[in-house]
Amino acid sequence: MRKVGPFLFVGLGAFLLAAAVIALTWVPGVVERTPLDTADTTVLAGTASTPNDEFVLEEGPVKAYSQNDVDSDKSDDDVAVFVTSLCLVHDVDGIDGCVDENDPQGRLISAEQAMFAVDRHTGMTVDNDGYLPEGSPQYDGLQNKFPFNAEKTTYPVWDDIVGAAVDAEYQGEDEIDGLDVYVYEYTTNVGPVNLVADIEGTYYATYTYYVEPKTGKIINQVVHQERIASGVETILELDLQFTDEQIQANVDDVNDSLSLLRTLEVIVPIVGLVGGVLVLAAGLLLLVRGRRRTEEREVDRAPKEPAGV
Repeated sequence: MRKVGPFLFVGLGAFLLAAAVIALTWVPGVVERTPLDTADTTVLAGTASTPNDEFVLEEGPVKAYSQNDVDSDKSDDDVAVFVTSLCLVHDVDGIDGCVDENDPQGRLISAEQAMFAVDRHTGMTVDNDGYLPEGSPQYDGLQNKFPFNAEKTTYPVWDDIVGAAVDAEYQGEDEIDGLDVYVYEYTTNVGPVNLVADIEGTYYATYTYYVEPKTGKIINQVVHQERIASGVETILELDLQFTDEQIQANVDDVNDSLSLLRTLEVIVPIVGLVGGVLVLAAGLLLLVRGRRRTEEREVDRAPKEPAGV
């Protein structure tokens, strides 16, 4: 056992050092990617002013449901293909999801669908070619999350009504339920653009994003929109943000992700490097001592010359 022990120490030390190197170089590229099994619904709530039958604006509570699913069959190691839908509905009669245009209570305000391909690490839109059907709209910028390890800088964020990416500027840091977040915001005022269906007019909007920087996940989003039809008046004035339940779910989800990332990217490298060096050094020391003892025994066993008379 004494002969085997040093080699076990050396092997274990080498293994720990190899694990540390892998955790530092290979793990981030693997774990810091959008999962291919992503399928989630985000809920926002607020108020909206919409025209009644007499084209007079009436304000009332609304909800927005955003569904984001990754099509794993069309995705690969580097790119995630998302199929998304978004609907805005009047928050009446305990509504708990999207309804269609045939809803007997007329609760649907607007609905839209989209399909896009994004880089799994940066969240940036990539070229449709090879990922989406021919003729699919080509989007640009960030879509539904910020990059992993987001920086204090400006990011382009896609706006459907603008039909282009708009620069979201870094505003500073904040805290949500003990979670540190970066705040980004963009404001746009354009026209004429297509507001809804075939109605054109002026579009004003401010979007504020509260982003956990390590994961790039949007913890909260605050939206203000005004859509003013050409030759008419305001056809929609909207204020939305994530519900309290949605924010709490996002915080819990990010805390779980941060715990995993901390284990793989911080704890494993530290344990691997420190433990590996110590165990390897101990093994090498035992080998050296063992070799010295062997040499000493061989010297003791060697035949000795008779002492001279």
